[in-house]
Amino acid sequence: MVRSRIALLSAAAALLLQGCSTVTKIEGTVPNTTMALSGVGRVQLPQEKDLASKSTQQYEFMATAPSGQTLYGILPLRVNGGTMATSILFFAPALFIGGFRDVFPFYQVDPDGGVLRYKVKENQDWRQYKPTQAEIDRSKHYFDAMLTKCGADVSKQPSAECASLASVK
Repeated sequence: MVRSRIALLSAAAALLLQGCSTVTKIEGTVPNTTMALSGVGRVQLPQEKDLASKSTQQYEFMATAPSGQTLYGILPLRVNGGTMATSILFFAPALFIGGFRDVFPFYQVDPDGGVLRYKVKENQDWRQYKPTQAEIDRSKHYFDAMLTKCGADVSKQPSAECASLASVK
């Protein structure tokens, strides 16, 4: 009886820890596209990133094509039902500590087309997401504020995010 409870609790803990972050592959539709994500910074695409699960927050993004066209928005996230169920059954506050919304495993950004595509499995068709004006405004506000905040910091031991955003202006 005790062993079965320990095994059950161990499995639940493993499931909770599994939901804490997810590796995602982000690519551009054209070479030399860059993407900045809130809390992560700016990267050259394609890129694989280990991104933390979210409970209430989101990832604002700014993608820039070589043409100079920029797409702002909020990264679509998926609900991790297994993490949510385990948290509810064993430790409800874990929903807010570790998060239950994960990034999708695959994203494709098309700043020239004004869309972001995502999917769960590599062999699936892309789902298309076009940011709403409110999402565009929220993301643009975030990155404008970051660039303003980082402006003076970039030359004096910048944070990784500030350093990666320095060349965005």
